[in-house]
Amino acid sequence: MKKSTVIHLVSYLFLFIGTILLLVTPIKNYIVHHATNDLSLNQLSKEDVKSNQAASASFDFSKIEMLDFQSIVNARLNIDDINIVGGISVPSVGLNLPIGLGLSPSTLALTAGTMKENQVMGKGNYALAGHHMNRSDLLFSPLYQAKKGDTVYLTDLDFIYKYSITDMRTIEATAVEVIEDVENATILTLITCDDDGVTRLSVTANFLEKIPIDEASKEMKKSFDLTVNNQ
Repeated sequence: MKKSTVIHLVSYLFLFIGTILLLVTPIKNYIVHHATNDLSLNQLSKEDVKSNQAASASFDFSKIEMLDFQSIVNARLNIDDINIVGGISVPSVGLNLPIGLGLSPSTLALTAGTMKENQVMGKGNYALAGHHMNRSDLLFSPLYQAKKGDTVYLTDLDFIYKYSITDMRTIEATAVEVIEDVENATILTLITCDDDGVTRLSVTANFLEKIPIDEASKEMKKSFDLTVNNQ
């Protein structure tokens, strides 16, 4: 084979690999966006949510890794294995995500994952973890645009729980104490990774009230894209 032919083949190979690498991020974003929509709360009833809460799950925060292409593809292929136990909405930044039970790679690839066993919305320190992606509207990425005083809603399709953000700070990845219950406090803790994966953004919100879902305002329901009556 001529030297010039080899050079051309190598050049085409590098061009092909470069093209694939350029497409990886858009493909990841596309899968996450559409798969998250496929986990819409509109497909569930409050009885489904209660049943999912009793499922088994892993809660080992130390094993959480950066979100990669394989994890996203695996999550999409195994989407039926993700147990949805509610939803989270931060209307001011356009965040609307299903809440999945536990911290498995598939759960965190497409939802906000619960960080402790048997935690209950509107009680103690309800803690959620979510990935940060390079697209600002996916998973927990919108939290970086949130501000103190912003409203956060949770729902289990029985009630909507209203919180208000009181603190936003950067913490070390090992600072797991932030998800522990605080005496005489009812709070929400949201954790997402920083760009380098070394530190985390920790968002704390105080509980304000819970509203029966059939008494919730149109704005509250709209923040979750709830378009059916889940009674």
